[in-house]
Amino acid sequence: MDKLMNRSWVMKIIALLLAFMLYLSVNLDDGASSSNKILNRSSSANTGVETLTDVPVQVSYNEKNRIVRGVPDTVIMTLEGPKNILAQTKLQKDYQAYIDLDNLSLGQHRVKVQYRNISDNLNVVVKPDIVNVTIEERDSKQFSVEASYDKNKVKNGYEAGEATVSPRAVTVTGASSQLDQVAYVKAIIDLDNASKTVTKQATVVALDKNLNKLNVTVQPETVNVTIPVRNISKKVPIDVIQEGTPGDGVNITKLEPKTDTVKIIGPSDSLEKIDKIDNIPVDVTGITKSKDIKVNVPVPDGIDSVSPKQITVHVEVDKQGDEKDAEETDASAAETKSFKNLPVSLTGQSSKYTYELLSPTSVDADVKGPKSDLDKLTKSGISLSANVGNLSAGEHTVPIIINSLDSVTSTLSTKQAKVRVTAKKQSGTNDEQTNDEQTDDKETSGSTSDKETKPDTGTGSGTNPGTGNSGDSADKPSEETDTPEDNTDTPTDSTETGDDSSNQSDENSTPVDGQTDNTSGN
Repeated sequence: MDKLMNRSWVMKIIALLLAFMLYLSVNLDDGASSSNKILNRSSSANTGVETLTDVPVQVSYNEKNRIVRGVPDTVIMTLEGPKNILAQTKLQKDYQAYIDLDNLSLGQHRVKVQYRNISDNLNVVVKPDIVNVTIEERDSKQFSVEASYDKNKVKNGYEAGEATVSPRAVTVTGASSQLDQVAYVKAIIDLDNASKTVTKQATVVALDKNLNKLNVTVQPETVNVTIPVRNISKKVPIDVIQEGTPGDGVNITKLEPKTDTVKIIGPSDSLEKIDKIDNIPVDVTGITKSKDIKVNVPVPDGIDSVSPKQITVHVEVDKQGDEKDAEETDASAAETKSFKNLPVSLTGQSSKYTYELLSPTSVDADVKGPKSDLDKLTKSGISLSANVGNLSAGEHTVPIIINSLDSVTSTLSTKQAKVRVTAKKQSGTNDEQTNDEQTDDKETSGSTSDKETKPDTGTGSGTNPGTGNSGDSADKPSEETDTPEDNTDTPTDSTETGDDSSNQSDENSTPVDGQTDNTSGN
């Protein structure tokens, strides 16, 4: 054998065979690599990936006797494989994610999230794929339900009483550890500016000591709640006293409030203690003649507010000696000037109505006063108006008020005007508001009728347009001419009617249910 290997031609043949084998090896590897590249390229073109979010997790366990906590509501599933199978799976939507707890004991467990109804040709990745769950015994307990509401959310002038709940008790079901955390079982109610008894159905929730909602079942889920809401306002008489010293030679003979009563608003126990507001001071310091004075009404202890906030007090004086004689001389020297066709305007209009002045559209006036003042007085210095702020729908007769100089008195040829009031159509008004408005209209109409039986004298001065101080008249000035104070804090009490027109004017100046106060320009 050694001799054979030593021959040159044998070595040449072996080298040739080795070279040939090396050539085949290289070419076969290259061919296989190319084939694999072609196959991989073809496979990549037909493969896709789909991500399914919010896939619900179904749990299998003994629901009658056990409670399971820690299972996520949903998981994310990523599918990879042939595009046609992916499309079919996504279209059919019968895939599921689930956890099987049937054979597990009570306590904590780490379990795998499984899936089904997905082709074996698809690779599936679930996130999360492992979850920690707690299995506990199911338990039930009865709890009393407490109504929860904010007493301050009732309408101003009203208060909420104690609520009645029916049924009074409910059954709460959950894990024993959760039931031990129940501190409150509440039915939550919104009073929403209520002015009458509220009856609603409310959902019952179980809360822990930190008022966090617990994941338990409540039966029944809702209860009926009734909350009484009552009026907490009251009308009481008032009394005034003199404060300060009048001018020299002047005696105060009368202090007469134009408002006999005011309305007080506050807690029921405070209202019961107050029957009168007396000793309201009227400052007469330096007064030299009879006049009307605005006086603030004090708010008694324990009371939230008073309506009206201001009243008008007529102060009557008696002058002595030379001053009285001088006044009488001036009065005898007064002259009269006539003005024709003075236009009449309407004031106090509400956005809920349209108004039409039927008659008269103009009035004549005789103005009496010092000659020096009459010489300066022109037609533009006199205005006539009829206040329609308290009128409801229908035709009404209202007094005509004249505004002029303080030093003159006026007599009108016509003292009253006829006005037609028409209600505008409104949409979206709830039954409660409509009923309230009808009640207000009835009360206002009644108040207007009372005024019509006592027509205004038709005379007045600039500072008190409706006082009717014609000189010869000794009647008390019309209370409707009092300037209402801004009393937006005071609610409109639809169940009470004021004893005088001043009360009506003040209470009606408060906007109700979002309406604009149109009487502020009077």
